[in-house]
Amino acid sequence: MKRLFILFVLLGSPLGAEEAEVTKALRPASQRFAERDTRAVPDFQRHVVPLLGRLGCNSAKCHGSFQGQGNLRLSLFGFDFQSDHRALRADSHSGSGPRLRTGDPEDSLIVMKATEQTDHEGGQRFATGTWEHHLLLRWIESGATGPVLKGAHKEASAVAGNPPARESEQSADALFRERIQPIFEDHCYECHGFRSSKGNFSLSNREALLAGGDTGPAVVPGNANASLLMKAIEFRDDGLQMPPSGKLPSESIAVLKQWIDSGASWPDAVDSSPQATNQELVALHCQPSEILFREAGQEVQLKIIAEWKDGTREDVTCLCRFQTNEGEIVRVGSNGLATSTGEGDTHVIALYDNGVAAIPVLRPLAPMAQPNHQAAEGPRANGVHPIDGFVNAKLGKLGLVASEPCTDAEFLRRVSIDLTGTLPAPDEVLQFLNDQSKDKRLLKIEELLERPSYAAWCTNKLCDFTGCHPKSISSLLEVAREDGYVKASQWYEWIYQRVQQNQPYDQVVAGLMLADLSGRSGSMPSFWTRQSLEEPKDTAMSVAHAFLGIQLQCAECHKHPFDQWTQADFNDFSRFFDSVTRTKTRSVTEEVMTLGLLRSGQVKLAVGDDPRKPIMDWMQDPDNPWFARAFVNRVWAGYFHRGIVEPPDQFTPANPPSHPQLLDWLSREFVNNGYDMKWLHRQIASSQTYQRSWRPTESNRNDHRNFSRAIPRRIPAEVVYDGVKQVTAAPEDQGEVRANLRRRASGHLSMRMAGTHAMKVFGKPDRSIVCDCERVNQPTLLQAIFTQNDPLMRMRLADSGWLIEIEDAEEAEERLDTGLLIQQVWLRTVGRMPSQADRARAKKHLSESPTIAEGMADLLWAMMNSKEFLLNH
Repeated sequence: MKRLFILFVLLGSPLGAEEAEVTKALRPASQRFAERDTRAVPDFQRHVVPLLGRLGCNSAKCHGSFQGQGNLRLSLFGFDFQSDHRALRADSHSGSGPRLRTGDPEDSLIVMKATEQTDHEGGQRFATGTWEHHLLLRWIESGATGPVLKGAHKEASAVAGNPPARESEQSADALFRERIQPIFEDHCYECHGFRSSKGNFSLSNREALLAGGDTGPAVVPGNANASLLMKAIEFRDDGLQMPPSGKLPSESIAVLKQWIDSGASWPDAVDSSPQATNQELVALHCQPSEILFREAGQEVQLKIIAEWKDGTREDVTCLCRFQTNEGEIVRVGSNGLATSTGEGDTHVIALYDNGVAAIPVLRPLAPMAQPNHQAAEGPRANGVHPIDGFVNAKLGKLGLVASEPCTDAEFLRRVSIDLTGTLPAPDEVLQFLNDQSKDKRLLKIEELLERPSYAAWCTNKLCDFTGCHPKSISSLLEVAREDGYVKASQWYEWIYQRVQQNQPYDQVVAGLMLADLSGRSGSMPSFWTRQSLEEPKDTAMSVAHAFLGIQLQCAECHKHPFDQWTQADFNDFSRFFDSVTRTKTRSVTEEVMTLGLLRSGQVKLAVGDDPRKPIMDWMQDPDNPWFARAFVNRVWAGYFHRGIVEPPDQFTPANPPSHPQLLDWLSREFVNNGYDMKWLHRQIASSQTYQRSWRPTESNRNDHRNFSRAIPRRIPAEVVYDGVKQVTAAPEDQGEVRANLRRRASGHLSMRMAGTHAMKVFGKPDRSIVCDCERVNQPTLLQAIFTQNDPLMRMRLADSGWLIEIEDAEEAEERLDTGLLIQQVWLRTVGRMPSQADRARAKKHLSESPTIAEGMADLLWAMMNSKEFLLNH
């Protein structure tokens, strides 16, 4: 399928040509409308709406709010062009006259307000005589023409420059568009619109309005007094008062009465979501494509060129909104002037129409440091691991010196936790430390990938982001029933078997996406039959998050502020899941439909088609921009506690990857290697980037996003729970306590443990919301209290098979080697040999303890409360 992307490329041709040459760019509006007598005519979509956005008029704090300001409501972030045009052409409700006067543009209310020639709560947005002033005046006097909807044509009068007839002077349909629909949007749609139908009453169309809800028909056309809607809004019945927030203004009640008495006209074209226009932005081109600062205060002027589908290019810098992701690194003005404020790297974001462009900004450390590696970029460049090549190239630009490789003990503990969710056994640590072979780290990675605990830990993470949650499977209540636990365990087991067989990731997902909802044929339908998926929009958001790493929530009600998604995109994607969400038993198209697939082409569905299949086909397309990238990024975040895109489930142009070439390479090679999950883990774990020490160099101490060193991170909740058990187990039980996945929090027990006190304290997700942020790996005071005093910790020590053996031996007056016992404490907890200082302190404590067993219990307790134990470093 054809994909439409916002491209971020550097223009190679000169700018500033006139309109006749579409291969070059039109001059910016700030120049073309600098003089009042210009002959240029602004376009509503390309100039007027972006200008209103830049001035803040359609922001959530002003006319873009759900209630609007001063009775003028614009679409939030300005992407409902038709609605915005209607609102601007309507009369002001304040009695100040029309907002637009095509015959006398200077007296138009929107101009008078913005220049504060009349009272304006928002203050002056621009001065008279400025290019902004001239642009609006020129648009108004040329007819204030609005958008041309896709498939429609401009009226001859509009093309000729004559203003169309005022909507307030047109048919009864105009009364709905101009006065009734805004009332519904402001006060009713939250409960009865946007695919919501509280009390089984929907305002999605006229038929739904007439049908009413649980209390009966809402409107009797031609008879407002007999209409239940009027009874509700006039508060005539104490048991039926709408809206619940308070009685509508008398003016709104009067216009609703007028509308019903006149027949309750409802235009066929009216929809709760914006209609697409025939103008499509293809690309935003940025100059420069990357900013490399050298010193504080240095300035670079950005230039943004918009390219439209008709081939037109225009310098839209003056119409863009700019922001920075890190104000302490770069400051950007409203005109696109970027100023260096600090060292490091970030992005400047430019927003225009439906485009979002991210311009990387870097400033090396001063004085410039010399990297301790060869900066190489590209697969196996100069014999360097591909991952290291991409990472080192950026470190070289920033002047960051990478940390040295971690020790063997640190590597073994780190990779064991990350790959298998398991602490290395004491004997395994000793064997690895004594191994002198040069390739022992690579061999250890291969060994870990073959362990059942790898499949269990990988399955646990897959269950996290696909929403395997006992409560949601069986109940809408905040409780989990037994059948929920059973189904969640079956879901876990289904994924585990496929991971253990190293089935390709895309096939695992296909098994979920295309599951037979009857549960036959070895499929797993629980992803679709969750009770928490009440409406198609819930299912759409779940699919987008789980398999594409994108958040669609904002687009449910308005244009996404930092992404390309519109309400139309959201509604189309939701309609793919109408049948499966409504029935929970089948996924079948009930009518012929053509739906847009997240701006990646149109899908035609015939009656009887399974609408999930074209989505899965699209996701398996090697060119899909999110499917492979989302999974690769999530796996990377599991190793580094930070994604290449961070947060990992927020793939938006305004949240660009820190290392785009690295993400591109990993994703491409993951697909080329048949979506082999073990290949991906092997690549990351075998890189020097992953194997770096946590100990900072002089230059990288404050680096948390460029992978110049390992960032110590708290071990996951499941590993804490299992780890305490592994630490206290008897020597002969060390193998069993690690291998018995039925009793592991990172294994089958994970379904039962979700929501328990221990898991909540250490941040295990309930899998009840659509967000990677549900798992919390940050240390908290409650965690410290738990490890010090919780009954579970005391029970583990009291029931420790190892401590009991020591106590029995001591009672039998057997000779105990305290040196070996101390060594075992460190090997069990932190996976290394104790230092001389460690040994001295431990021996001193044992000598002062009433018994060796009590002293050993103290040592174990102390080490399990240490940062070294609780952190993966």
